[in-house]
Parts: sequence; structure tokens; C-alpha cells
Amino acid sequence: MAKRPPQRAKRPCKVSSCKDFAVTGGYCEQHQERIRKKDRERGTAHQRGYDAEWDRQRLKFLDDNPLCADHFKRKLIEAATVVDHIIPHKGDKKLFWDQSNWQPLCETCHNRKTATEDKGGWSYQQPVAKANMQSLNYFEVGQLVQAATGYAFDSLSCKAADQFMITAITDNVVEVSDDDGFVHRLHHSHFKAVTQ
Repeated sequence: MAKRPPQRAKRPCKVSSCKDFAVTGGYCEQHQERIRKKDRERGTAHQRGYDAEWDRQRLKFLDDNPLCADHFKRKLIEAATVVDHIIPHKGDKKLFWDQSNWQPLCETCHNRKTATEDKGGWSYQQPVAKANMQSLNYFEVGQLVQAATGYAFDSLSCKAADQFMITAITDNVVEVSDDDGFVHRLHHSHFKAVTQ
């Protein structure tokens, strides 16, 4: 009798009070409606501004900027296939069309950045949930920080003792790089200063 390969461990449903296991998209059968609701709220690509004019501007931008910015920072060469909004526009048309807020990325780097920033979801119909805006973290470029929230631990795939150096700060967004050289941008409230 042939041995069967080990199966991946089942993950619990994302609904914290649910005792069932996830089947699709992190939710159990009973909570699949949450996925459908999220998709409806997000709207179509056209409703989010990705129309024919965007396609024209995107192709022109990629012609002018053919290399992935994240790979280039790591002294690697990879073709860019996506025009990324450096600061997520969340439906803000002015920020959407501001080319100084665009960067060329390959699909892998873009997917990683999107998952890091907001788990890939936003709604053009609902206000975006914000991080703790009352937090007062005064960080500086070059300072060492550690993850301080579960979201940061998930995004950075790090341990409590891991330290990150701040490479840039824009408004309330702190930019750090991981050991693999990937850039992560998170609200400052997701970090705490390293104390000596």
C-alpha cells in the first residue's frame, strides 16, 4: 500500500468566535458570505479607476520605467509589469493620477507590497479603517525598531526580537527593509523603538 503524502494542517476560520476550519479565502463554509460581501464592497476595477485612460498611462509609464524598483534597490534586474501607487490611493482620484506617487514593480513585488499594506483589500464605498492615530511614535531615519502589533508580525514575518532599520518616513508611514531586502511600509503605530 502506497504512503500518502502528509496533508497540510487545517487553518481555523478567520472569524475569531468560529470553531470550524477554513476552506476558501480563510473562511469556513458558514462564513463564505464575508468573501462575497468584501468583493461586492471593493467594486469593479473600472469603479476603482482602472479604465482605458489608466491603461494608456500605465503602458506609457512602463515604457519609460521598464525595471522593477524593488529589485533595482537590491541591485537586481527584473522587468516591471505593474504600475504601483506608492501611497495607496484608497479611491482618492488626485493621489491616483499623481505620477510622482507611481513606481514600476514586477507582479511578485507588487503583490507582496499590497499584502503588506492592507492585505489586498479596500472599499471604494466605505471609509478605510485606520491604525491608532492617537499613538505618538517619533521615529527617525536610521533608527532601529521592532514590530509592536500582530499585523506587523504577520506583515514582516518576524519574531519579537527581530530589529529593523528605518529607511524612510513619509507622514505617518515608516519604511523598513527585511533581511531579504524587501521594503515594507506600515503605519508608525505598528512599531516600537528598540531600547538599549
